[in-house]
Amino acid sequence: MSWTASVVTSATTDTEPSLIVSFDNAKYIFNLPENSNRAFTQKKAHRKSTRAFFLTQVGAQRAGGVAGMLMSSADQMLSTLDVVGPPGLVHRVASMRSYIYRDSMSVNVNEVPLALNLTPSPPCTYQDKNITVYSFPVLDCSLELPASTVMEPSTVEPSEMPSSAESTTEAGSSKRKREPHSSLKELMDTEEFCAEQLEGDLAQEWRKLMINTMFPASTKRNCKGPSPNKRQKANNSEPRIPEYSKNFDMYQRPRIPAGYHHQLPKFTRPWNAAAPPTLAYVVVGPSVRGKFDVEKSIELGVPKNMRSRLTKGENITVTVQEGDQTVERVVRPLDCIGPSEIPAVLIVLDVPSPAYIPSLVSSFEQSPFYAKFHSTRPEDLAEFVVRTVFHLCEDGVLEDARYIEFMNGFPPTTHHIISSREYGRDPVTFTTAAFNQLRLHQLDAEMFPIPHYSLDSKKEFAMIPNLPANCTVMEPSLHMSIRPAGVPETGRLAAERKDLFHRAHTNPDSQDLLLLSPSILEKFAETRTKVDELALTKASQISKGADIGIIPLGTASAVPTSSRNVSSTLVRIPSRGSILLDAGEGTYGQLARHFGPGLGDVLRDLRCIFVSHIHGDHHMGVAKILAERRQLDPPATQPLYLVSIHKLHLYLRELANIEDLGLDDPNGVVTVISDALHIKRSGDYLYHGMWRIEGSEPWADYQRSSAAGMRLCVALGLQSFSTIDVFHQVKCYGVSIRHQDGWSIVFSADTLPTQSLVRGGQGATLLIHEATMGDDEEAMARVKSHSTMGQAIETGRNMNAENVLLTHFSARYPRMPPSLGIARPTGEAGVRDPIVGLAFDHANLTIGGMWKLNMYLLAIQQTFADNSDEEDEEERKAALAAEP
Repeated sequence: MSWTASVVTSATTDTEPSLIVSFDNAKYIFNLPENSNRAFTQKKAHRKSTRAFFLTQVGAQRAGGVAGMLMSSADQMLSTLDVVGPPGLVHRVASMRSYIYRDSMSVNVNEVPLALNLTPSPPCTYQDKNITVYSFPVLDCSLELPASTVMEPSTVEPSEMPSSAESTTEAGSSKRKREPHSSLKELMDTEEFCAEQLEGDLAQEWRKLMINTMFPASTKRNCKGPSPNKRQKANNSEPRIPEYSKNFDMYQRPRIPAGYHHQLPKFTRPWNAAAPPTLAYVVVGPSVRGKFDVEKSIELGVPKNMRSRLTKGENITVTVQEGDQTVERVVRPLDCIGPSEIPAVLIVLDVPSPAYIPSLVSSFEQSPFYAKFHSTRPEDLAEFVVRTVFHLCEDGVLEDARYIEFMNGFPPTTHHIISSREYGRDPVTFTTAAFNQLRLHQLDAEMFPIPHYSLDSKKEFAMIPNLPANCTVMEPSLHMSIRPAGVPETGRLAAERKDLFHRAHTNPDSQDLLLLSPSILEKFAETRTKVDELALTKASQISKGADIGIIPLGTASAVPTSSRNVSSTLVRIPSRGSILLDAGEGTYGQLARHFGPGLGDVLRDLRCIFVSHIHGDHHMGVAKILAERRQLDPPATQPLYLVSIHKLHLYLRELANIEDLGLDDPNGVVTVISDALHIKRSGDYLYHGMWRIEGSEPWADYQRSSAAGMRLCVALGLQSFSTIDVFHQVKCYGVSIRHQDGWSIVFSADTLPTQSLVRGGQGATLLIHEATMGDDEEAMARVKSHSTMGQAIETGRNMNAENVLLTHFSARYPRMPPSLGIARPTGEAGVRDPIVGLAFDHANLTIGGMWKLNMYLLAIQQTFADNSDEEDEEERKAALAAEP
């Protein structure tokens, strides 16, 4: 049985380390940072047979991509999935309940306690036919450790000890999920029940109930039976539930517990927020029996029909002729089967700082079980063979002599694969998007800048003294065969071999690598000439807000693609600050690639994040931005106003139990409820219907949010910042931003064409409007409560907008939407046709330069039309399968 380990992402500007362990019949993923979903798409790393996720930390750095991967796993028809990690993981997954519901999948979330088990045979964390996984905590020893961090040896048999994992099936998933504790049931039936006040075991029961409600497959059928999707595929007997029924607010889910939308019980971190615990994982592969010696079995007189009994480990009795006598002989398996292979082992270690080294080293020294893996004793080498150790090292760890000594304690044949931002390179992760950008860079270098990257490391790896012999810096696509034993090698993933960006950008003299035909280059030159001529006229025209920067960071809808990330747009107001309109997963990475070394200043300059609604492609990147902003040195000196609906604020407050997001800092995050800034300013919330306020917590007070909205306007020099109700599948707001200098920006969010947006955005200088579907998909757009390109342009025309920027394109259009989006004259007197542009990730736009983007559209369309290929169609189909 062969198995391998591959690096999907490494420590780069926009990704963190993520590994995938692959067998022919299953895959296991270690760490899911932000951008994991998109990275798997970019690298064509298939994950349909994934059985489990293993997380070394529970914060955004290692777990920021869990939500996206859970949703895509369900959409790829996985029926069961295990998620393993440190304490707080159940709380993190339960906090996603407002925006994740996948009724076809069962998810078992298993928290590993922060206790080192010192018994000779500790319980495993996870087990199936392929692997057995053990784990133990690694803690910051500069802080006071919890009293329960070490479990002393016990006389209790291992089988009687409480396992950190629930009982598992062959695939590692829990058996039928338990019903809530009886006392919790009783509490839930009382009028005064308040989930937020639960503590201890009852609180954890409630969180697990939330997860079971989000992923109810195991409560609707026996886990061992076929899933509805499989039955449907077999005989079409059960129609697939409409994709839009995944929406929480549109359809009533069965058995939704009372209090489901209220705040979770508070999770109290048993660690310092600045030094979270990590988990070390020891992955033991299968024991492979020796080769059956057919010739030897014939010599011993074993009939063919009895060989299988020997391979199962049974002794057999055979009748043979010895001379003139017939005798019976006992044949043992070892008589004709070679010795079994020693199980191969893979280890994953996460070391955030040198302060964690003593805890890690002492775990291998104190535990008689883990000591076997960090040993060169013959008796230990005969039991396990450690093929590779993945070291996830933050700054300062590799230079520490204690860590070098620890690494040298492994057998000399062990390969060490080391993740380090100091010693690793920083190549572009999403090379398809970067290559598209590089080609458009030839049209306008200022509008289409090259993302920041580096193929050189900050420090020379070879200069570290006394490293073990077999050390390799972790790189994306690094691949190693664990059985049969191999060495680390690169370039095994298909997408890496087709990476055109780095080759083309590092060889500027080779125009052939850009795949720009002579006709395209001619079109580029012709278009630039026209733009330069018109620029002379435009220079004499002073328009309001001309210098306002508009940077699309994500222009895809629902799911990221290799060419586009999910929704986010940065608005930059010179000398005032910036506003981020939505922040889908990976927005922080997009900011980091776009601004490079200037990222810290951009985060300090960020004054407002507006999140339109609680669909994952619009908000799953917010927490990462807040966590990174919180760690700025020097810190931000002005507050960040977070404007969104109640559910989003509730979700972030629950995440803040796990890691510091700056919600309680005066210069941190000021939460503002969108309803309080409604353009009609009624003076109070609505308390009925779809637009009702969902909670009454002190932080949701109307006057508090209204006052914060006024302070936001003062900070940015705005006349008004008003939310506008739009029509989507869930409660959703657009926004109108009007500046004292006379310019205004209207953002539609996700919506069908609505008069409320037209009325609230009258005379907009710029309308940023979703254009999810092409004009030939109007019926589909209506079903999904989205707009077509033509409808978006018509909305701009009706509100008398000067410019319209179209964004939020469906995965149906991997690189270029089907229409240029050029406004069509209406013939109506007094109706102005807006200047229309299409948004591209990382484009550097200004309101005053929208005309230029409009003039580029024909040339851009020809560029992508000449370079479409089968891979575009392949990705389109895959993305559509996951698009709600």
